[in-house]
Amino acid sequence: MRDDSLAFLKSIVMTASPSGFEQPVAQLYRDYAAPFADRVTTDVMGNVTAIINPEASTRIMFAGHMDEIGFIVHYIDEDGFLYFSSIGGIDVATQIGQRVTVHGSEEVCGVVGRKAIQTLKGSETAPTSRTSG
Repeated sequence: MRDDSLAFLKSIVMTASPSGFEQPVAQLYRDYAAPFADRVTTDVMGNVTAIINPEASTRIMFAGHMDEIGFIVHYIDEDGFLYFSSIGGIDVATQIGQRVTVHGSEEVCGVVGRKAIQTLKGSETAPTSRTSG
């Protein structure tokens, strides 16, 4: 793989793009595709199209997805624990132990956790799919 292609791949993988907030990764793609394309457009839904040789009789399309799993913080308690819900469909149980980056005025790194089972009280012990961390 060419160095510039690898750098592009790394940059889009490392750019946050949860559903509804894909603009930064879309801009990376527009900037990367512009030197190769005759025309680069973005529609009202945020879809980016790079066109090479628009008058050609043969057409080939490469399609990709820009969004990724994300979360939105709803509450921060006095101990600094964040309570959040998912953006997009996800089984929240799979996120326990995952590293996350909270984007705000400053980026903050963390790990998704849950209360120890012996500290749960009442309704907290019931199975739930509520996203909290």
